[in-house]
Amino acid sequence: MSLSNIRIVLVRTFHPGNIGSAARSMKTMGLNSLHLVNPKEFPSPEANKMAAGALDVLENARVYDSLEEAIAECTVVVACTARPRGYDLPTLLPAEAAVSLNSAAQSSPVAVIFGPERMGLHNDDIRLAKYRLTIPANPDYSSLNMAAAVQTLSYEIFKTAQTVTAPIAPMRDLPSSENMERLYSHLETVLKEISFLRPHQGETMQRIRQLVTRAEPDNLELNILRGILSAIERYAKKD
Repeated sequence: MSLSNIRIVLVRTFHPGNIGSAARSMKTMGLNSLHLVNPKEFPSPEANKMAAGALDVLENARVYDSLEEAIAECTVVVACTARPRGYDLPTLLPAEAAVSLNSAAQSSPVAVIFGPERMGLHNDDIRLAKYRLTIPANPDYSSLNMAAAVQTLSYEIFKTAQTVTAPIAPMRDLPSSENMERLYSHLETVLKEISFLRPHQGETMQRIRQLVTRAEPDNLELNILRGILSAIERYAKKD
């Protein structure tokens, strides 16, 4: 079932009770794949208390040192944040995100990432995602509790999953987050080698990443891009 391929990723969670509440929110909507990046305190009695009947979700949670590790296998990554950041992405509403996630999850792992309670996701976190998710709320007070945000999106995912018996859109062989990062690293290296990028041109590379994200290359297209970069490297070394 596609729901097992949908990861809820909590990044640098400060209060362990929120981890437990998120686990409970997930289980009520059929989600069980909880991934934690550098939680302040886990395992925790407070997390167990707030999880109530969802202790199995906590027990099976995986903990990582970095967000890159947590989403390495994922082909679609959605960053949940209440406001645009310096590194912005195409924006989805919860129902739209649920369609994209359920469709891709039928053939590969996907992820939704939620930031810490105090500051939310950093730009460095958001740049690893393909889409930004914003939950509509009171514009004068739009910041949802993390567990409430997990509950809202989990409901949309579950609701959409009930209607999906076949891929919502034609299935595409999308690259994993790890392979996309390899492309960006290769691209940055080549652009520096040919003096297109110079030191302190991070904004240019950021815009290139956004351009590639919007294009959403599949694995064949990614391999073509890597091949072009390798050919440029070989040609540059001849001079």
